[in-house]
Amino acid sequence: MNKPFTIALLLAAATSSPAAGQQQIGVVGATPINPAAVEIVYTDGHRMTLDFYGENIFRLFRDDAGGVLRDPEARPPARILQDNPRKPVAELRVNSNDSTISVSTQRITVRIDRRTALMTVTDGLTGATVLEEAEPLRMENGSTTLTLKEAPQEYFYGGGVQNGRFSHKGKAIAIENQNSWTDGGVASPNPFCWSTNGYAILWYTFRKGKYDFGLTEKGRVKLTHETGHADLFVMVDAEAEALLGDYYQLTDAPALLPKFGLYQGHLNAYNRDYWKEDPDGILFEDGHRYKESQKDGGGGSVKESLNGENGNYRFSARAVIDRYAAHDMPLGWLLPNDGYGAGYGQTGTLDGNIANLKELT
Repeated sequence: MNKPFTIALLLAAATSSPAAGQQQIGVVGATPINPAAVEIVYTDGHRMTLDFYGENIFRLFRDDAGGVLRDPEARPPARILQDNPRKPVAELRVNSNDSTISVSTQRITVRIDRRTALMTVTDGLTGATVLEEAEPLRMENGSTTLTLKEAPQEYFYGGGVQNGRFSHKGKAIAIENQNSWTDGGVASPNPFCWSTNGYAILWYTFRKGKYDFGLTEKGRVKLTHETGHADLFVMVDAEAEALLGDYYQLTDAPALLPKFGLYQGHLNAYNRDYWKEDPDGILFEDGHRYKESQKDGGGGSVKESLNGENGNYRFSARAVIDRYAAHDMPLGWLLPNDGYGAGYGQTGTLDGNIANLKELT
């Protein structure tokens, strides 16, 4: 691709009936705009950019309001991409026939149906179609939804800290900070998800989102964000490790954790809550059950501590570590006051506990 060129073949009017009363939008052609990017032109005059950040990663951008490629807004200011997220693209090939337009690198091929404007992505290494749109990209009422087909044996992961959640198949997750650390809550969301089918998606936005992996409609994946335009990255690789590598290419490598950070850890607040005997509570070593509360329940309530220095050993951080050791459970670190209202007024240290941790690791 040393010289710019344009492929533009006129499309006849669609013969199929528009779905749900909506006008059928097709594709007219594709125009390379630089050695790594192509502009797709629709029959209604709108345009979409496919910008390749490497042989297996591309950015999909479409703003029907006429906006150009740009970084997402964040308050306070923040960034998603690292300084140099691109890798070279040896050659970008654009081909067309009566039914499809294809954009290919040495690794992947993006095909767009000329009549329906639906996109499929194929991995050149495996020959498999890893991603396939089920419905046209929907942008309305200040939100954008990408709808994909779901394979029967396809599973989905990601979304940041989704408490109590691992595989998202048949479920929906929120991409928003709910400041909730309980089951089903979201504390540190990430607009990134990956599929065992061989692709990952990173939305280039800080706006809230919802990812529905077949909960409301079986066989359909609906990825939605509260933004009026589409801006997202598609990564193609067969293995999870490689997809994470693609993600790190865009966002930069994570901080290197210390050795103990790679082990199972425990965090809680041991400088705030009260424990009181209750038949519906947690069973302790003394054979009694106790229930935890952030309020002093009076009569028999015992406030926890770090080291059990107030005659309250069973409700201390030290007792927690000792329980891990007693049950031969691996433990790399303990955060005894995690900062959520725990405060730091409690006296005492965890020097002895740290020694225990070293023995456990």
